[in-house]
Amino acid sequence: MPTNYSFTAETGEPDSVEMTGPAADSGGRRLCVLGTGDFGRAIAKRAVTCGYSVTMGARSKDKRPDMLKLIEATGAKLKTQLDAIASAEMVVVAISSNFYDSLPLQALSNKVLIDVSNSNTGSGRTPSLRSNAERLQELVPSAIVVKSFNLLSAYLLESGGIQGSKELPVATDSDRGRQMVTALIRDLGFSPVDMGPLRMARDIERMPLEFFTDWRGAATVVGTIFIVFYIFNVFKFQFCKNLTVNKTWQWEPFKDLLMTTFNRNLAVVALTVLGAIYLPGVIAGYIQLYRGTKYSRFPGWLDRWLRMRKQMGLLMLAMGAVHGCISLGIYHPHHQYDWLFGAPKIIRTEVQVNGTYFETQPVDIWYHRPNWRGELFLTTGALSLCLVAILGIGSLPSVTARLTWREFTFIQSKLGWSALLVASVHDAVLGWKFMLVTYNCYMPTGLQMALYLPTLCVVGKAILLLPPLNRRLMKIRSGWVDTAAVSPA
Repeated sequence: MPTNYSFTAETGEPDSVEMTGPAADSGGRRLCVLGTGDFGRAIAKRAVTCGYSVTMGARSKDKRPDMLKLIEATGAKLKTQLDAIASAEMVVVAISSNFYDSLPLQALSNKVLIDVSNSNTGSGRTPSLRSNAERLQELVPSAIVVKSFNLLSAYLLESGGIQGSKELPVATDSDRGRQMVTALIRDLGFSPVDMGPLRMARDIERMPLEFFTDWRGAATVVGTIFIVFYIFNVFKFQFCKNLTVNKTWQWEPFKDLLMTTFNRNLAVVALTVLGAIYLPGVIAGYIQLYRGTKYSRFPGWLDRWLRMRKQMGLLMLAMGAVHGCISLGIYHPHHQYDWLFGAPKIIRTEVQVNGTYFETQPVDIWYHRPNWRGELFLTTGALSLCLVAILGIGSLPSVTARLTWREFTFIQSKLGWSALLVASVHDAVLGWKFMLVTYNCYMPTGLQMALYLPTLCVVGKAILLLPPLNRRLMKIRSGWVDTAAVSPA
């Protein structure tokens, strides 16, 4: 792209950088960007790429040669703040809110100002009585201030790619400003979300500072289940075994704490969480049948449970993947899984004892190929992990955006229930002999506990699939209201 430099007479430094080419001839699509930092250059480059004529305004006319090259690479023009503001009706204020007072405020009158700053409080939880956007509006009362673009980083804004469909909130008190900025957001390849008046900028500015807000509930629930089950398993396999089986206290069982017991716990928790993901949907179905309508709100606890299912599913996928990896390392007849393999051959041979002394002992020669039960156990385990991986991938926004509603429902419902059933078979194949017995302090086995919630889900779902109940539920979810069942307001 050709570049024209103009120089000051006093210093010989470039006074402005004029870029010529397609972006310079973009007609009425003009944009001013105040600030030559990383974010300002990133949004300028993105806008130029999308066909806008962009002018960047700098406080000082003197710029280092390396900075001039960075600005030149965006395809924008570099001018003083006053000249840049005069060149366009929309102005992106890409400077720190601490320097709003230093802007040529008079020149910003009657302009559409896009505030891209974030909260200065340093915490997403800290309430703010006034947003940066509201402060800017007070400084320039005649301008139209619009809050947007603050959820993007400079790097991802410039590179595009994975954030090509990202939703950007928009808040302003002006319909005209909302329309102009919404059009700009769409032109730059993003999806605008109307958040209402400018006071909503307080919430928008805190969004980038939030730390796994949507994950806290799911992480708390899954973490609590994991810790409770792990303590239970440690007490059962490490302590109760010494108290009820071993005649004397032995430290040998404690060697299994970091792998065998941990892996058992992963399996139990993963299957329990998978059941907990589909149980609230079953409960919601019974509530809708009882109320005769889908238009009444669910109880608060059920609503929160339904909303955290995605995060619970991804945590369950992580535990299932780790369980599969560890199982590959310990799945052999010598590691307490001899019932999944063929019976060993027993030979008598000389075995070295205490260095140089040998004695004749029986030795087991294992047949390392799994029997039919072992093969079914491995197959169902691999298949269930594959299905939950598809569920996890299907929940990603970039994938969901390309799925039809029917495709999304098939993955999350049909494949989800299939994963629950296959994982339950995987558990039952391994422990069908231990389902009605107790071990070590008369405690149930982990294989039993892992099936409690899945069994409850399957039974509850099977009842809902009975033709009379299913027909009624489908009518309700299609919008039909049973006036006899709905109590008057």
